[in-house]
Amino acid sequence: MFIIESVNGSFIVSLLNHQVMFKCEIIGNIGADAEVKESNGKKFVTFRVAHSDSYVDGAGQKHENTDWIDCVMSNVDSKVIPYLLKGVKVFVRGNARLRCYSSPKLRQMVAGLTINALEIELCGGSGEEVPSQLINPESGSIYDVRKYYWCDCPVDGMKSDDIRMLIDNRGRQYGQNGAGFVAPVPADVDTSQIEDKSSVNSEKKKKK
Repeated sequence: MFIIESVNGSFIVSLLNHQVMFKCEIIGNIGADAEVKESNGKKFVTFRVAHSDSYVDGAGQKHENTDWIDCVMSNVDSKVIPYLLKGVKVFVRGNARLRCYSSPKLRQMVAGLTINALEIELCGGSGEEVPSQLINPESGSIYDVRKYYWCDCPVDGMKSDDIRMLIDNRGRQYGQNGAGFVAPVPADVDTSQIEDKSSVNSEKKKKK
């Protein structure tokens, strides 16, 4: 037996010794990197997705709810697995199982949702003309799409392959090329070994 009721805009499901199966689609951010596990000789992939929504109560106050949904995928050879990382936004479609279990932390019976994922899509940022990842339809390979920023710092005297080092108000370092585009400097790069050619070229220009 199960009962579904609406409380403050959210659906609450009460279960009594039963599991409910249904189709489900969710969009949310992954809470931790996906893991490959094994049980009874069978391997599978698991990850959790945080699905958030909000509602306004009768007093005009906005409330936000976040539900954690367990996702399981049987295809451990899927090329999307390396990209199922913490913080990545995904769309998941599959068969869902609603279960009721005792939570030692909450000291009460709670409902949990597990999705047997049949389809997973990586979601780009909202409003972006180009998503964060693109797929080669022939090989199935997935490629990251990087966003570049342009800085109005003058590039007079700089060549296209010159690099100028810039920092933000937190001291993080960025490299600007001769076209004015800026990108973060990776943490493992020793910036002391990078010659700031912009200053060298500026000095040469002054001498001329």
